[in-house]
Amino acid sequence: MADLTYERVLELFAESDRRFEQRMEKLAESRSESDKRIEKINSELTKKIGELGDTLGRFAEEQVRADIINKFGQWGIPVHAITNHYSQKDDNNDTIYEVDILIYNSQYAIAIEVKNTLRPEHVDGHIQRMAKIQQHPMVGLQGKTLLAGVAGMIIANGADKYAENKGIFVLKPSGDTIQIANNKNSFKPKEWEVK
Repeated sequence: MADLTYERVLELFAESDRRFEQRMEKLAESRSESDKRIEKINSELTKKIGELGDTLGRFAEEQVRADIINKFGQWGIPVHAITNHYSQKDDNNDTIYEVDILIYNSQYAIAIEVKNTLRPEHVDGHIQRMAKIQQHPMVGLQGKTLLAGVAGMIIANGADKYAENKGIFVLKPSGDTIQIANNKNSFKPKEWEVK
């Protein structure tokens, strides 16, 4: 066996350091590729969840829309027209507000916000939307009394009572259809005048 010299020990350490650095670089490359794969999977998953949310949202809207004419007719508010997914734009084509369902007749218009899970913050957001509709009404709403409604397949955190206290119609599932949950004898809807 050759004599182990100080210089030879230094060479062995240097060689060992080079091999260690090479392994660390390969590990970093491998991690980077794994991170990219994970990022791609997360992106695809986020997209799929978004699509599922859109599908559930459309389903909720269809559940509400299906029987809404009858339900408001029973309240003494006949429905002459329904508009779905209405979007009001400004002169720059920027969206001022969107309404899931807008029903109206010659006297009233009711803007309805539909959520899979209705929460109090959605009610507050809809009240803000009502002010925007009042300020920037769609053609044909001028001179009508504007009312608000919210609908949810699931009602969370007392959102139904919260909305009712704010003068907003509450629509929720009832068997195969929906119902207006407000008490017809005691509920007085809030009115926004559209000029």
